Amino acid sequence: MPEIKYAIFDVGNTIYPFTLKPLTACMQHETAEPEVFARNHSPRFYDYNPYMKGEMSNTEFAEELCFFCRVPYNENRLQEINTALHEGCGKRFPETIKAMNLLRQNGTEICLLSNALPMLADTGADITRPEYAFTSYDLRLLKPDSAIFQTVLDKLNAAPEQTLFFDDKKTNVKAAQSLGINGIVYRPETVLKELSIYLPAHSILPRSREV
Repeated sequence: MPEIKYAIFDVGNTIYPFTLKPLTACMQHETAEPEVFARNHSPRFYDYNPYMKGEMSNTEFAEELCFFCRVPYNENRLQEINTALHEGCGKRFPETIKAMNLLRQNGTEICLLSNALPMLADTGADITRPEYAFTSYDLRLLKPDSAIFQTVLDKLNAAPEQTLFFDDKKTNVKAAQSLGINGIVYRPETVLKELSIYLPAHSILPRSREV
């Protein structure tokens, strides 16, 4: 098996659990039309794709989300939404930390590839160098479009068989695999076992540490 030079991790629900519950609670508390909010006009049903593709600013996103949820917009809403989104980011999975440490021990570069909400860009900023962090809003592409994976391969100057992609969504992993990239559908309870297939048999799992 070829040496894995680059391990590419999704962020939400792969590095840390993510939920829209705090944002939903915030919008529900502020909505001027509770009945409309209850009829599929909560953050759960909003289309985030244009925002994730970098087609609108943070302010434009906040204004549109408020309109969708029937929440009056004011100068404080942007910060309230930002705070609620960050509250939806849980503590990093210890299994992911262990996987990253093991990969680093074997000389593999850690990369990120996320259909990211721009407001949450800081949540993974300490994991890898900026040139190894790829986001939908910078690339103007969204997973599972295979073009986003090809773009990342080109930027890394890497062969597909030299890369390993982790994502909690099977459709995203399949899209990566269609280009020859190795893929693991992320589950905390199985990720280390599945990772062992791609590492030398003599690898020893280090103690976990924060990344």
